[in-house]
Amino acid sequence: MEYWNQAADVFMSDRFCLYRNIAAVIGTAYVLRFLLKKLWALSGGFCAYFLAPWGISRINIKKYGSWAVVTGASEGIGRGYALELARQGLNVAIMSRSREKLEKVEEEIRSKYNRDVRVIPVDFSEGQSVYDDIQAEISDLDIAILVNNVGTGTGNDLFFGQVDPLQHRKVIELNCQSMIQMTHLVLPKMLEKKKGIIVNIASVVNLFPLPLSNVYSASKIFVLYFSTALQTEYKSKGIIVQCNSPGYVATQLIGLKKATWWAVDPVAYGRSSVATIGLQHHTNGCLYHVIQAFIYKSLLGQKTSIIIMQVWGKFKQNWTK
Repeated sequence: MEYWNQAADVFMSDRFCLYRNIAAVIGTAYVLRFLLKKLWALSGGFCAYFLAPWGISRINIKKYGSWAVVTGASEGIGRGYALELARQGLNVAIMSRSREKLEKVEEEIRSKYNRDVRVIPVDFSEGQSVYDDIQAEISDLDIAILVNNVGTGTGNDLFFGQVDPLQHRKVIELNCQSMIQMTHLVLPKMLEKKKGIIVNIASVVNLFPLPLSNVYSASKIFVLYFSTALQTEYKSKGIIVQCNSPGYVATQLIGLKKATWWAVDPVAYGRSSVATIGLQHHTNGCLYHVIQAFIYKSLLGQKTSIIIMQVWGKFKQNWTK
């Protein structure tokens, strides 16, 4: 009994009360910080996905320059970005391997929006040798925004050892190295004028390791980390760096030519994604992809990779019967 009386005296002492008050203040501050952080994220999402598509709260990209540069612009997400940026009044320099496909996009932009278009055929898989030519093509442009979209995967779902090492090198060259080199080309002039926008296209698979596309998913987490670090470095210098992690978009990469209930139209996606610039440093581009990311991250979590392998195994068994 005496022990409990002594404990009660200590608990009620002035010093212990002080410690309790300090702990309460720290706890309250932590909870408030957590709530404010969540509210800030929600407000950014609300502005990005509900207000900005209607022209409310979005930034005026033309204030950053008169030209947009988009890699991988011959189709898919890149074409969607090029069309939307032209719609907003920018001239567009478009890059991809196929001159024929680029010229179709050029014709589409000129006929719909009457903007200047510079067609730059380039095969980014050739490595360092292409960037001197790109520099010569874009050095005279007042670039407002660079969209690093060019990328590739490893094709059919294969185990790591079944993929040609040259294909893995191509994934790194297109998904990672091209982003670094293009940023090197445009960033100095952006810093000179103290404004500019860089958008790097990643993928929702940067939320989890993706079996059977391991190098591809690893390259996309690289895009996210690079973008986040670059934004931290240059935010105070007037540079906006955004990482876009889309879910399923109807593109050649996933073998779809038309939108479905689970893969959005690339032009609509480009419009929605551009609206998030300046509002979210890491975006999923559209509300539907926010939901996809939530399912992967919150509902499936770390089990996502295991589930993918299980589904693949059952599919493989049925397919080979």
